[in-house]
Amino acid sequence: MNRRDTLLALLALGTTAGPRVATPQTSPRMPTLGFLTSRGALSETAWDLGGIAIRLKELGWVEGKTIRIERTYAEGKLERLTALAEDLVRKQVDLIYAVGPTAAIAAARATKTIPIVFWGPTFPVEMGLVDSYARPGRNATGVAWSAGTEVYVKLLQFVRELMPVATRVAFFQPWNSASLDYNGYLPKVAQQMVSAAKNKGFELRPYQVVKPEDYAPAFNAMRAWRPQALYTPLTPITYSALKRISDFAGGNRIAEFSDARAFTEAGGLFSYGADASLMTRQAVDQVDRILRGAKPADIPVEMPTRYEMVINRKTAATLGIKIPQSLLVRADEVIG
Repeated sequence: MNRRDTLLALLALGTTAGPRVATPQTSPRMPTLGFLTSRGALSETAWDLGGIAIRLKELGWVEGKTIRIERTYAEGKLERLTALAEDLVRKQVDLIYAVGPTAAIAAARATKTIPIVFWGPTFPVEMGLVDSYARPGRNATGVAWSAGTEVYVKLLQFVRELMPVATRVAFFQPWNSASLDYNGYLPKVAQQMVSAAKNKGFELRPYQVVKPEDYAPAFNAMRAWRPQALYTPLTPITYSALKRISDFAGGNRIAEFSDARAFTEAGGLFSYGADASLMTRQAVDQVDRILRGAKPADIPVEMPTRYEMVINRKTAATLGIKIPQSLLVRADEVIG
């Protein structure tokens, strides 16, 4: 083979006889994570020190270097979530991380294709977010707050141990049948709670609060009924008023309890619920899997891996409640 034939053969193979020249490589596209919550905005420092950012970094997702993050906050105005979710869809984010049931529903209504990882819905199947816990089957998966009435039963059991003669328990019902929060499912939850309370010997009475101005009439009605205890579930509307609720309960000598430690830290008597920080790690791990190619339809919805009981000793003393030793030894933390 002469030199001309050799060069032609090399060219046909995509090579040359001379030195190889590197061609520019296109850097991989940086994914964008959409963050959606009903709560107020976090400062940059608070975000960086929060569980989401920390876990993302541990998994190799550094904001501005390997991932972009579009953070959106409804500032306690639940009606804004729909527009915020739709805006994230218009920006073509690669995944939406939705905090709480309201945000999860808003995201699911805004898109059927962009992956969603939710944090905190109590009944994701009944709410229509997923087909089942084992095989979500849609574009959403995440970590549920709980799967049924077991937590309510536990809470009422603790009330009975702390207050053996109590008979009346009030609870905030922060929804109505048209609420975005749970796609209209929550009225059934109220029925389940009433049933669980009856089995423990309590009369459970709901007080509907779906907006801040509902608190005053609810407080007045509660004073008239004079419950011994008050259950405050963790929802956007109650979280935004946790100190207000605690002050009302303390001022009227009502033992407030919750499924979230934030209410105990604000002055409630006790809480029993999922460890929120561990739930965040679970959810961010799912974000990581999806960004690396997994499909949300194939990732099982997870349950909390740890529940914690927190008791406020100072509040108990103020209410004249002696904490049984059996509860003190079971408590994960005693504050106050």
